[in-house]
Amino acid sequence: MTFFDLDAVEEYLGKPVTAMTDQELVTYIKVFARAVHDIDLPVQGIPERSVMAGLKRTYGSSNAGKLVKWACTESIKTAKPVVYFDFSKGHKWWLDQNWVSLQRYIKDERRSASVGGTADTGWGTLKRS
Repeated sequence: MTFFDLDAVEEYLGKPVTAMTDQELVTYIKVFARAVHDIDLPVQGIPERSVMAGLKRTYGSSNAGKLVKWACTESIKTAKPVVYFDFSKGHKWWLDQNWVSLQRYIKDERRSASVGGTADTGWGTLKRS
């Protein structure tokens, strides 16, 4: 599985993160936290959507989704769940670090794919209950 393949949450929601609305990105984070970290994140609505809208303004709509997916995937390795406000402007340094890390990963994945290998994100499938 490559980073560009649909992950279990994207399949569950029926679209790639690059095409998700602000609300859908909030839902992506919520479902991911529940599925991977067994944590139920509460949602107020407007504050969380506003953070996602700001993320899209800063990084672009498609890239914001990639950044959300990357941070969530990386949270598996660190065992630190990602929450909605990790993507706020107050966490710009963290976001930029993740953005750089994601770009390096994509470059390495493309290089690996050109020689027949794949990179693994580290988690499996998600089933509807």
